Amino acid sequence: MARWVFQTMLLIILKVPTIGAYLMSSSIDNFYQQIQGFARFDQFAQSQWYRPLDPQWSVVVADVQGSTQAIAQGRYKEINSLGVACIVALLNAVKPLKIPYTFGGDGAMACFPPSAKGRIESALVATQQMAADSLGLKLRIGIVPMNDILDAGHKVLVGKLQPHAYFQQAMFLGDGLSYAESQVKNPDPANAYLLTDDRIQAQASFEGFECRWNEVPSPHEETIALLVYALGPDLESDPEDPDPNSDVQTKEMIYSQIMEKTIEIYGDAEQHHPLRPNDLSLTNSKARLHSEVAVRTASSSPLAAWLYPLKLRMLIMLGRWFMRRGINAAGVDWGNYMQDLIAHSNYRQFDEVLRMVISGSKQQRAELRKVLAQYQQEGKIAFGIHASPGALITCMISHHQKDHVHFVDGSQGGYALASVEMKQQLAEMGCK
Repeated sequence: MARWVFQTMLLIILKVPTIGAYLMSSSIDNFYQQIQGFARFDQFAQSQWYRPLDPQWSVVVADVQGSTQAIAQGRYKEINSLGVACIVALLNAVKPLKIPYTFGGDGAMACFPPSAKGRIESALVATQQMAADSLGLKLRIGIVPMNDILDAGHKVLVGKLQPHAYFQQAMFLGDGLSYAESQVKNPDPANAYLLTDDRIQAQASFEGFECRWNEVPSPHEETIALLVYALGPDLESDPEDPDPNSDVQTKEMIYSQIMEKTIEIYGDAEQHHPLRPNDLSLTNSKARLHSEVAVRTASSSPLAAWLYPLKLRMLIMLGRWFMRRGINAAGVDWGNYMQDLIAHSNYRQFDEVLRMVISGSKQQRAELRKVLAQYQQEGKIAFGIHASPGALITCMISHHQKDHVHFVDGSQGGYALASVEMKQQLAEMGCK
């Protein structure tokens, strides 16, 4: 009986192409949702948690051009906001589909299936227009098919950090994202990966983008943005040297050692986390609310653009009152919201590069730099560190209780300036 049912279903799928195509498309689309998550961040370099990105998917690259100059002008909060706005627009465009993404401070990257291509392109073009019109920033956008990445000898493997039911964060192994970024940033005027087609209809929703928190002072002396890029074979053993007693160190081993050294110097997450509930405060500053107003009112009518700042200030007053009094409203326990925000903060990432925003003392930074410099001199890593007085938070909110992510970066340049040092080291090592 079971065999007859199976044969009948197979016959129907083969004879009705639309059903077969739908099932195949659904399987391709759900690639990321079907990945099993891991619970602890320190598992990020363990290859068993990763799956190769489906060859039919593509990689989006978006970055702010001239970011170093804009940072020198004190505009890093706006740059951060634009990076998060890209992610919000992309996720809104493909809802309810889940796709993996990563935040880089002055840009963002994401992966998407072929069924979402038109919506992704529309969202990217609209975000580029918003960047120019509302923030006065130039956003470079491009799409690289995964097949092109594979043909060039690179790979993208995707994992998922999921410490609890209401929070997940994509992780990436391999060197495919770096390759995709290099292709989009290629200055060739005929660069086919750049998205410049004027025929694409610009359409994006920035619903859920929020930028309402003051800069968060370091719980200790300072907050650092740390980047580490490991060099070495990706496999658990070097295929040219299968001897288990070999001195060859894989990237997994190097990253594990770096994490251990960082924890040894800075303490565990409870000690080095850059956010504390008592240090979080909603802002009243018109200048600090400018980014949210600019993003959320893009393409709005003049009346809507005028009303939004008034609505925003009212929401901030209500938020303060709800949190201070521990009120439960709209399905949210506002008394615990600050603790919940910290639990949903994206302050550590892995996207082929280990990214961390951590707090500590200048002495701890000196100790860490000494350790990393030794690894760098041995040709095992390249790294970058940028120190600042505190951290920036930019938020993506679908539901304040169950579905919210808070992107954390160092203030005054954070990841973007740390990457300058790391890229310089890579160039000097002849790696990139």
